[in-house]
Amino acid sequence: MFNKFILLVVAIVCLAHAGYAQYKPCSTDEHYWQLLEKYPQLADYQKQFDEQTERVIAERTSSTTPDTTTYDIPIVIHIIHDYGVEDLADTVLYDAAAYWTVVYMKQNADTSGVITPFVPYIGKPNMRLHLATKDPNGKPTKGIVRFQSYLTEAADDGAKFGQWPPNEYVNIWVINTFGASATGAAAYAYIPASAVFEPYYDGIICLSSYANYAKTVPHEMGHVLNLYHPWGSTNSPDVACGDDQVDDTPPTKGHNPSGCLPVALYDTACATGYMKTYMSSDGTMDSVVNYPDTTNAQNIMDYTYCQEMFTKGQVVRMRTALTSATAGRNNLITASNLALTGALAPMPDLPPIADFTVNKCNTCSDLRSYFLIANSTSSFTFRNASWNDTVSDVLWTFSNGATSPTSTTMGIIGNHFSTPGWVTVSLVANSNAGSDTLTNTHTVYVADTATVGGLGYTQSFTSDSAIANWPMFNFYNNQFKWEFYTGAGIGDNSCLRYRSFDSSQRYTGSAVGDHDDIYTPAFNLSNTTGNIYLNFYTSGAYTHTGLYPGSTYVNDSFEIDVSITGGSIWTKIGGFGGASLADKGNYGVEYVPTSITAWKPRSFTIPAVYHTANTFFRFRYHPGNTGNDLYIDNFSLDAFPAGINEVLASSTSSFNIFPNPATNGFNLIFKTGNDGTISYSIKDLTGKVVYENKKVFASNSVQQESVSRDATPAAGMYFVTLTIDGVNTTQKVVVY
Repeated sequence: MFNKFILLVVAIVCLAHAGYAQYKPCSTDEHYWQLLEKYPQLADYQKQFDEQTERVIAERTSSTTPDTTTYDIPIVIHIIHDYGVEDLADTVLYDAAAYWTVVYMKQNADTSGVITPFVPYIGKPNMRLHLATKDPNGKPTKGIVRFQSYLTEAADDGAKFGQWPPNEYVNIWVINTFGASATGAAAYAYIPASAVFEPYYDGIICLSSYANYAKTVPHEMGHVLNLYHPWGSTNSPDVACGDDQVDDTPPTKGHNPSGCLPVALYDTACATGYMKTYMSSDGTMDSVVNYPDTTNAQNIMDYTYCQEMFTKGQVVRMRTALTSATAGRNNLITASNLALTGALAPMPDLPPIADFTVNKCNTCSDLRSYFLIANSTSSFTFRNASWNDTVSDVLWTFSNGATSPTSTTMGIIGNHFSTPGWVTVSLVANSNAGSDTLTNTHTVYVADTATVGGLGYTQSFTSDSAIANWPMFNFYNNQFKWEFYTGAGIGDNSCLRYRSFDSSQRYTGSAVGDHDDIYTPAFNLSNTTGNIYLNFYTSGAYTHTGLYPGSTYVNDSFEIDVSITGGSIWTKIGGFGGASLADKGNYGVEYVPTSITAWKPRSFTIPAVYHTANTFFRFRYHPGNTGNDLYIDNFSLDAFPAGINEVLASSTSSFNIFPNPATNGFNLIFKTGNDGTISYSIKDLTGKVVYENKKVFASNSVQQESVSRDATPAAGMYFVTLTIDGVNTTQKVVVY
C-alpha cells in the first residue's frame, strides 16, 4: 500500500500546499512537509519506518495469540499562557485527561452511533494516559505545569517551552492562538519519524478551546503513534482519493468539518468495490476481505467532527509504533519509565503554587496597567491566579500606602497607592495540603507627580541612582530587556541598553511578540511656546545568527509614547525600526558602540497638546529574531533637534539644515552675529537663484528659520548659502 500512498503524495503535493490557507482542524501534515523541506532525508526514513511497520503488522495480524496488553503512557500538560482564557483551570485539565483515556480504552459512549458497516471494525487501542506524578527531577507533580509567555499568541513550535524528555513523557502544550504556520488549526503533532529529526518539538500542541473538544487531543495522539489522516499524509481533504496505509479505513478524499451528515457518513466516491487480498507465507492466496464501500467518516483521524472510533487496523498500527524504538516511543511504556514518571501512582495532594497577575484597569489603554501616578483616579487591578490545588483562602499584602494594605479577596482586587516607587505585593495561597507565598518587590510602579524639569532637561544616564525614577519593565522576565549599561556612552562610559541580542542558542522560543518598557519621570512642559523636541542618541545593529540565518529583515522596533493622564492612557508620538534602528549593520557577535561616530541623533516633535504641567514619556521596545543590542544616551527636551547644539558648537559649521533630505520644507539653525542680521540664498544645480531672504534677529543668539517647500520648485539637490557678519557658508540640501 505504500506505493499507492507515494503516488498520491506526488500527485497532490502542490494542491496540499495550496490548501494550507484553508480551515484545517489539524496542521500535522503541513508541519511534516515543512520539516521535509528542511530534512529531505526524512522521506527515506519515513518510508523505511512504514515498511518496518507493515512487516510487524503482518506478523501480528497472522498471529493466533491476540494482543490484549493494556499500555500505560505518562503525559504532561504545559499551559503556555499570558493569564488569558488559555490559562485553563487544573480541574478542566484533569477532566480532559480522563476523557482522553476513555477514548483510548474504547469507553466513549458515542461508539454506539457508528454506522452499521463499520461496527465490526471498531478498535480498542487499550491505552491509558496518565498525568505524571514525578517530574524529570523526581519531584512530585500533578502532571501540569504553567509558563507565562507572549508566545501563547500566534504560537508555533517556538511556544513549546519546558519540554520534558519525550521518550519518558508525551508532552502536550496548550496555547491561546496559532500563528501563520498553523492558521485555522486546532492542534498539531509530530509523527515518530519527524520527531527523530527534531525531538525538541516532539509532542502535541493544542488550542485551549479544543483541549477537551471534538476528540482533538485523541486525534493528535493518533499522529504521535504514527497514524495519518484517512486520505493520506497531506493536508487537503476533499481533493483526491487517498490512503492512510490502514486496510480497514477505505480510501477517501476525507471531509472538511461537516458533522454527522449522510453526505459524509455514506460517501462512496473512493471506496466502491474496495477489497484486499491477503497472501499466506508460502505465497498463495490466504483470503480476500471485502471492506465497506463507504468511507469511515466517523474515524477520529478524519475532520468531520463526527469522530467516534478508531479501526482495528489503526489500533494495530498505533500499538506497533508504541512498541517501536523510533523516537523512543517504546520507552514510554516500560515498567522502569512508569516508575520514574510516577504514571501509575496516585495523584499526590500537593500545596498550591501562589500566583497573581496585574490586569488592565477600567480606564487604561494597555493590556495591563503597571505604571500609574500616586493617588491616581485609575486603580491597579490584581487577580489571584494560584494553581496546583484547590485554594481555600488567600492573603494579600500591599506596600506604598495602598488603600487596601491587606485583603483576603479570592478573585480581583483594585488598589490605589499614595507613596511613589516600586510596589511590593505578597500573596499567600492556602489549601488543605499547605500554603505557598509569592512576593514581588517590583510588581507595579507608582510615579511621583512632582516634575523633574521641562524644556532644557537633560539626562546622560551616568549611574543607576541617577535614573532611579526611570522604571524599567521586563514583563516576561527573559533575556530581552532594558538595563543600565557601563561599557559605552557619549562622553562617558554609561548609557541605557536594550538587550535584543539572542544569546540562548535556543531550539524553541522567539522574541517576536515580546515588549519591554522604560518610563520617564514627570515633566512640566506648560507655558512653553514654540517647538519642543524629545531628543536622544542611539546606536544599534542586527545579527543573522538567530533563528533565521541569511535573513536581511530586521523586525525589532522602537516606539515613543506620551501620557498626560498619569499613565492611564498612552499615545504613540514616534518610533523607528528595521534598518533605521539597526543603522550600524550586521554583527555576528553582541554589538557594542566603540566611538562617538557610532551614535545617531534622534528627534521627535512633541505635539502641543502634550505640553502640559505633568507629561510622561515611555520608550517601548519590540524585539524580533534578528536584532542585536540598542544603546541610548543623552536624553533631552530641547527647542532644537538632537545634534543641532553640537553642530553649532563646532568650529567647522556655522549653521545646520534639518531635516535633510526634506519633503515638506526644511529649517535652518544658526547662531547670529554681532548685528543679528542674516541673509541666505538657495541655488539649484545650474547655479540659478531660486529663493533668497534677509532677516534680523537678536545678536549672538541661536535661531531657527523655516523655509517653505515652495522655495524649492522641484525635487532635487540645492545649495543654501548663509551670510552672517559678511561670512558666507554653503551647505547642500536634498529635496524630494
